[in-house]
Amino acid sequence: MLELYHFHGATCGLKSRLAMAEKEIEYVDRAVDRSYLRTPEYRKLNPNSVAPTLIHDGEIILESSCIINYIDDAFNGPSLKPGTPLGVARTWWWMKRADECLPMIGTLTYTISMRPKLLKLSTEERKQYIDGIPVTATRERRRRIIEEGFQSSDFPQALQGIQKVLLDMEKALNTTEWLSADQYSLADTAITPIIERIYELQCSELVKKHHGVSDWYDRTQTRPSYEACLGATPNPESSQHKEAGIKAWPQIKELLAQ
Repeated sequence: MLELYHFHGATCGLKSRLAMAEKEIEYVDRAVDRSYLRTPEYRKLNPNSVAPTLIHDGEIILESSCIINYIDDAFNGPSLKPGTPLGVARTWWWMKRADECLPMIGTLTYTISMRPKLLKLSTEERKQYIDGIPVTATRERRRRIIEEGFQSSDFPQALQGIQKVLLDMEKALNTTEWLSADQYSLADTAITPIIERIYELQCSELVKKHHGVSDWYDRTQTRPSYEACLGATPNPESSQHKEAGIKAWPQIKELLAQ
């Protein structure tokens, strides 16, 4: 049996679901809410209290990049790796870039959209929330975001890092149809949720000035896997992200101009 624990709205969960859809694999969809990730029951599966978690015939696979690679190797269906060693190396490079980008996109998401709700918690509730994050680097970054918001040093660093990723994408897409080759691969699967979140947060101007990336995103949205994952079950937090993003964009533009 194949099971995927995730929650709708998680970028890494979307990455795994896209890979499943590309391979046309049937699985048990264990969609949960954020609070479930902190329960003792879930922490037995994933000590880091994050999503996704894949379980295949009782074996647990963690980390979204490991999961999508496992999915491609373990199941039949269209290959999600190019047919050359160079193409595979480029795919792994993009998967690594996607992993490096996760703290950046998390910083944008929490500063722009999640922080206002967290600030409404009592002091004790916020302490419990922060203390409940098991990974030290994530915990301390989240603490700074909540306490300092846009003034945190994390936010401009995240903006800079995301802009660098977009520049690298544009460069790659000047030579190949997709990120690592002329065929869709795990590289595209890994990066799609990051670009999707940029659009949800109303920061699409970051993307639109890169014509190759914009075209890539348009083509990605026409794939059956995109419709299967986001058409039937759109991100329930997207309206919150949109409202907060519209309010935040003028301040973000000021930071970009500095």
